[in-house]
Amino acid sequence: MNGRADDPARPQRPFAAPKPDDSGSDKRERSGAEAGGDDVGLREMGYAMVDLAVEYLQGLEGRRVYGPLTPAGLDDTFAEPLPEEGTPFADLVQDCRNRVFPNTMAIGSRRYFGMMNPAPLPLAVFSEALCAAMNQNTASWRHAPSGTAIEKRVIRWLCDLFGLPGRSFGTMTDGGSLANITGLKLAINRVLGRDLSRPGDDSAPGAELARLTFYVSAQAHYSFEKAVDLLGLGRAQLRRIPVDDLYRVDLGALEAAITADRQAGLRPACIIGIAGTTNTGSIDKLDRLAALAAQYGCWFHVDAAYGGAVMLSEMYRPMLRGIDRADSITVDPHKWFYMPFSAGGILVRDGDFLRRSFLVHPEYYMERVQRDAAAGTAPPPDRRGFHHGDKVNFFQYGIQGSRRLNALKLWLALRAVGRRQYAAWVEKDIELARVLAARMRRQPDFRILGPNTLGVCNFRWEPRLPDGGMRFSDAQNDRLNRELQDLVEREGDAWFSYTVLDGQVALRVNVENRNMEQADIERLVGVIRRAADRLLEANPDPVE
Repeated sequence: MNGRADDPARPQRPFAAPKPDDSGSDKRERSGAEAGGDDVGLREMGYAMVDLAVEYLQGLEGRRVYGPLTPAGLDDTFAEPLPEEGTPFADLVQDCRNRVFPNTMAIGSRRYFGMMNPAPLPLAVFSEALCAAMNQNTASWRHAPSGTAIEKRVIRWLCDLFGLPGRSFGTMTDGGSLANITGLKLAINRVLGRDLSRPGDDSAPGAELARLTFYVSAQAHYSFEKAVDLLGLGRAQLRRIPVDDLYRVDLGALEAAITADRQAGLRPACIIGIAGTTNTGSIDKLDRLAALAAQYGCWFHVDAAYGGAVMLSEMYRPMLRGIDRADSITVDPHKWFYMPFSAGGILVRDGDFLRRSFLVHPEYYMERVQRDAAAGTAPPPDRRGFHHGDKVNFFQYGIQGSRRLNALKLWLALRAVGRRQYAAWVEKDIELARVLAARMRRQPDFRILGPNTLGVCNFRWEPRLPDGGMRFSDAQNDRLNRELQDLVEREGDAWFSYTVLDGQVALRVNVENRNMEQADIERLVGVIRRAADRLLEANPDPVE
């Protein structure tokens, strides 16, 4: 199917069929103001946009993954004054086709091996339009009754998946960064014994806040640096702990840092475990971290934004042993749950504590629970926690106020796909990353770096002399690896990134595409090999 209106395989659609009543609904449907600029009916507009989306998705394998783009060139492409009059809808569709599509990263292509951006499930893609059409604000139960119930159900599924107790709860966020910030905020509240539910508590933590320390792997996500800054902490209060040879946090170094801080009169507040680092996919020893957190009275937060999806797989679930002991967990369904952006979340062992930490009572939200409590007519509290009982207002469970119904696409996808199929996709991605590692080991001038846990594979190109010795210096090899990535990027045959491990540039490939097969891995190896041979031909001798 090519998505064209004259496609014989495309079902005929009643674009302008009048409605059999005099309610004026057909007139409203075709109103130019509602349609967005000209006299186009909602159905006609909707069908055109669906066809455009299908055209994009079906054309991914027929176009370059990434074009030779420059910021200045793209700025010129979209340079135009604010329109004084509306633009015809057909012209807008053509602009998407001619200006937007050719200048995007082809995320979803089987030749994209970049960051943790998945090929999104079509059901989730189209559910986004439904979400926008309903335009529910899930900050408040009153403004999103079914949306609130759906998010509560999705949170319950996720809590159960990670082995958290019945009293656990959580909230969807726009991504893992916001979830990590929330986790550290909860750690501060727990250690200092403060939350927003206490009326009249205007105490300033002051010196107590300055004594808190937080511990995380040197391979952790940058969002933790943002978190300590946003929470009013000094950057030095985040202890970046060295890693072992598998790029997991060094447990000995961690315990030594905690001991030294305690002896210095500081107060360890939070131990952070990483379940799938961005660089290598490495997973900290979460069970050991949980034990240390319990021993030293620390909040235990796990960033499972990437690796959390392995909990779907009975085969790989043991990789995350100990995550069920976490106080809070970051999840990112817009990674390995194959959701389109955005869909993050945080799960918290004590759901009531999560609510107390963010509990505010604006008068305009008309909370009946407050009025009934004041009148002495409120129902008895649900022993499972407030979030299992009366109307849940999600703005009282996190940082965000206005919120999209991001849970809708995940709710639909989990029900349509089921855990077993999700597990099969995750397992295949991991297996394909291992196939890539095996193929690169056969290349005499490529060296595997890192443990290649989960779907991430890192390797380094190191050209050799006939006797097997190194042809270039480490610094020159760094340059060649960057040039190799750049050459592949410019030619558009594939896309992957590079990173730095132990001071050396490494090429980084991430497999996260349920449509990918082994033939796509073999093709990538060929693309890399040809690019390396061309660069070596152009640089036969060491260069300064």
